[in-house]
Amino acid sequence: MTAPQLSVVVPVYNAAATLDRCVESILQQTVPGGLELILVDDGSKDDSPALCDAWAERDARVRVIHQPNSGPSAARNAGLDAARGAYISFVDSDDRLLPDTCAVFLPRMEAEGLDLLVFGLERASGYDEPVPDLTVPDFAALGGRLEYLLVDTGILASPVNKLYRAACLNAAPPVRFDARLAINEDLLFHLQLLPRCGRMALCSRPGYWVDDRGENSLSRQGRTDLLAAEAYTRPAFAAVLDAARLSGPEKQQLLQARRVSVYTIQFWLLAGRPCAAGTLQVAGLVRRILRYAPARRALLARLRTDPNRLAAGLLRLCVTLRLALPLAVLFRLRHPG
Repeated sequence: MTAPQLSVVVPVYNAAATLDRCVESILQQTVPGGLELILVDDGSKDDSPALCDAWAERDARVRVIHQPNSGPSAARNAGLDAARGAYISFVDSDDRLLPDTCAVFLPRMEAEGLDLLVFGLERASGYDEPVPDLTVPDFAALGGRLEYLLVDTGILASPVNKLYRAACLNAAPPVRFDARLAINEDLLFHLQLLPRCGRMALCSRPGYWVDDRGENSLSRQGRTDLLAAEAYTRPAFAAVLDAARLSGPEKQQLLQARRVSVYTIQFWLLAGRPCAAGTLQVAGLVRRILRYAPARRALLARLRTDPNRLAAGLLRLCVTLRLALPLAVLFRLRHPG
């Protein structure tokens, strides 16, 4: 059997409401060298398994893998291991490819010998993180843009809105997602991949529609694991900055910028969303955040500009005095879970 030009991997879990729309957007793509769509049913409890099988019966380009629920990383890895295409792309089951995405970007992958191509996003929320138009001979050439691409926006972290050369992913040792992580697994995947990439391109033209309004959006989750994920991935982040040949001060600045970003996001998630953690656990997280002086300064800077002066003033006092337990109690009173 001739290998297809492109393999698209879709992890599926309880996606019956959106799966048909997602699959249709992929199968309608123009791929002269052939397309295979790999649906990985990750132990869904709804009608998703039957829908996956129905698509496979309807279209010979669709392959289905059923596995016990193991999380999106394991599902993507199963799809990667099964993929036969020269190029790989990931699509989430509640998102879709825009028309002509493959027709526009696959020829460029081949013509320019790219290992990685990143294209723009259209977001359901309207939030915009512009992808710059840029072509570089290797990862190190990104240089001063890494803070924007890895810290400010995460453009080089998400596995969607990208085309990968399969040979780059599968060269020994193969790059796969770490199933032990519930968050930042996509970042770690790219931290391992980027240093081995040769020619890369980023393109502002949108090719992917993402639904960032649902409960899976980070801004809507009361997560408590961001600090642990940052610590777990920090060595790989430092290694990729070494691979980019940054100077010592540049490397330290980016490591600090990422840590500040993660710590402040965790703080505002605790402040703004209900979570299952108890008050003492929340206090422990807040204490870790406030002990890190750059994060504390960033929080105070934001609170000084908050239009809700009364609430911001109380938070600012607690942050200044590093009153972790009172902050945790306040967060729990606002969002009892």
